Amino acid sequence: MLKLIPLLFFLSPIASAVAQQTDTSDLNETLDSANEAELEVVSQSLEEKSAPRDVNFYFRQCYQQVPPITERNNNVDRNQIPISIDADSLRGLNGKVIYEGDVNAIQGEKSLDADRIIYDRSTEQANAMGNARYVDGQVTLIADEINTNFKTDESSLIQTQFQFHGRGGRGNAERVYDNGQGQYELNSSSYTACPPNDITWSLDASTLYIDKEADMGTAYNAVLRIKDVPVFYFPYISYPLSDKRKTGILFPTYEFSSVNGFTYNQPLYINIAPNQDATITPTYMQNRGLLVAAEYRYLFDVGSGTLQLEYLNDDKIRKDDDGDDIGERYLVHFDHDVTFAEDWNFNVDYNKVSDEYYFNDISTDYGSRSDNQLLQNANLNYTKTNWSAELEVRKFQVLNDADDDMPHIVLPKLAFSAYQPLNWKSLQFDWYSEITRFEHNDDDVYTGTRIHVEPKLSLPLYYDSLFVNTELKYMLSYYQQDLDNATKYDWYDDLEESTVRYLPSFKINSGINLERDFSWFGDDYRQTLVPQVQYLYVPYQDQSGIGLYDTTALQQDYYGLFRDNRYSGYDRIAEADQITLGISTSFLNDQGKERLRFAIGQNYYFSDSRTVLPTDDDDDKETNRSSIVSEVDVNFDNDYFFHAGIEWDSDDNFIQRANTTFEKRWAYNTYAQLSYRYYKEDENADWDEIVNQIGTKVNWSIDTQWSTFASYYYNVEFQNSFESIIGLKYQSCCWAVGLTYDRHMLSYFGDEASYDDNIETESSVSLTLELMGLGGVGNSGYEDGLFDYGRPFYLK
Repeated sequence: MLKLIPLLFFLSPIASAVAQQTDTSDLNETLDSANEAELEVVSQSLEEKSAPRDVNFYFRQCYQQVPPITERNNNVDRNQIPISIDADSLRGLNGKVIYEGDVNAIQGEKSLDADRIIYDRSTEQANAMGNARYVDGQVTLIADEINTNFKTDESSLIQTQFQFHGRGGRGNAERVYDNGQGQYELNSSSYTACPPNDITWSLDASTLYIDKEADMGTAYNAVLRIKDVPVFYFPYISYPLSDKRKTGILFPTYEFSSVNGFTYNQPLYINIAPNQDATITPTYMQNRGLLVAAEYRYLFDVGSGTLQLEYLNDDKIRKDDDGDDIGERYLVHFDHDVTFAEDWNFNVDYNKVSDEYYFNDISTDYGSRSDNQLLQNANLNYTKTNWSAELEVRKFQVLNDADDDMPHIVLPKLAFSAYQPLNWKSLQFDWYSEITRFEHNDDDVYTGTRIHVEPKLSLPLYYDSLFVNTELKYMLSYYQQDLDNATKYDWYDDLEESTVRYLPSFKINSGINLERDFSWFGDDYRQTLVPQVQYLYVPYQDQSGIGLYDTTALQQDYYGLFRDNRYSGYDRIAEADQITLGISTSFLNDQGKERLRFAIGQNYYFSDSRTVLPTDDDDDKETNRSSIVSEVDVNFDNDYFFHAGIEWDSDDNFIQRANTTFEKRWAYNTYAQLSYRYYKEDENADWDEIVNQIGTKVNWSIDTQWSTFASYYYNVEFQNSFESIIGLKYQSCCWAVGLTYDRHMLSYFGDEASYDDNIETESSVSLTLELMGLGGVGNSGYEDGLFDYGRPFYLK
């Protein structure tokens, strides 16, 4: 049969590269008549299964007039497939066979229709003329004339129109030439991904060369047109024909905002090797200047990594604390994760910016406005079946100028851990040890070395519904501290150059797993009920001689009630002589999906705790119980979601922490969410230690093409809004446009007295455009903003 099958392979990648507006009404009519009955059945089926506002359903409708893909049978040798030809008449003339009148040639899934087909036996040349139509299950081609030579495999098509099956992608070319060796030339070619009868945008090229062996395409004089108006010109563009990457210029993005003014972003992609690439992106911001970003990515058999560098020579907007231009700005991001020699792993996570306002002012994939600490960490691990070793260095960049918040630098930490089951019931032995050197950038702050050893015996026992877990461990810590210049705070006077701490710990936790089946409003459910009790004992030891290196108070929640220590790290180990009571319950439907869970618990102390952080306020209040902690999650029929958590100090009758989120979901991608967050360490907490926020998020699909979204967060304590975002988006089969208004508060690192006078907000309006099947000119996706979306049932 005619050698036209290679056309599928070189026309498909044009979806991201070349085209021009063209009249394809003849092709559309042919496709319409051939698939009308079949598409009617498909449409009815989709309407029954899809939600009314399901955008995926809408886009399936966009290509109803496009024929479906017919898969080829790769197990059959094409040369063995017979050819059948029907025609009104057949005659021979001078060694040629002439088929005339509704000629139809079929070979497997391929077919060729024409008014006339002439086959020359001596030259093996076949010519199809007059309304020539070729279909192979992947693409439909209509041409005035199709010529092919079976001996040389050379082919040419005159005035060709093409339509890919099963998706968008169509166009034409005045002439297509195939040299039979995997190289093609298209003259005056065009392409659009819009559905039939819609040419909102097109991309055309005067000449297009396709090299199948190199798997590359090259276009000259390519013009992007929108509604037949040329908007961008590519004198030369080269691109891969498959998923193979190719060095070249990517599509630019445009944006206008009230802050940065006009912004033009032009990425340049560099294919270094099959496992390495880079992207260099100059971004011109009218009001700020030129930002240059470079991303380098690599992928090896043992691991992968990314290096991102961003540099702005002179920011014309941002001022420093003295009111002068802030000058140059930069970002460095490096992540690296490699596993080698089977048992070794090395990973790096390094992040650094030039100033604390970088994420406020510059949009980047490697940080957000809510970031206030950037991790700089390197870790080397060696892991065997029952033991592992770790070498780590760690530092943070704190995005403010307050020295009080600067943490110590881990330089380095060497840790060893092991696990060994013992030959008696389920008794097991665990070992953890580390030696860590802590440094600090401030000369007035102490530094030190910590050695910590922690052996543990544990005995987990399970009897049907009953479980009893017992742990006994011994914690030995040695600190060698450098205090010569430690003069920053008065509490440094209590620190000791050398100190040893040794504390045993005993814990027993027991509970019962209870279940019952019941019906409610005709539905079957299973309820689980798990009451549990825990006793924890840790004796008191004075730890005021130890500095704070990596320790802070942990936030309390239901599961935190059962922790061994209320502090992170090892610098403070709180004494304990306490019982924890808790109960949790869940309701599961007959498919096993959890619809409701509830938990409540409290600690009861036999003696007051004397272990506190030196940064805490003195508190001589005696207490024999902790706050009551409770959490509840509800998922009602996958339409209503609710989460609530509370920590209530029953002695002083005040709420330390509360959070709640309620969400209602309607049709596809349509929901409204209301949330509230509250936190106050104690009744005398400082102004910047209080969180009192209410917020809402809405994403509303008006119909399959129009959608809107909004995000609003309000600070109840200071009566101002953190963030206000509202946007509208329209998406057709061929293009999408979005309009977004964003007003948010910038990070503030000052004091309470100047808060109202110095707080800054930033507002912007952005218009984005996206061409379906070609790439974006801007972005039109939903914007989360400062506060990310979280589905209530999964919040913690």
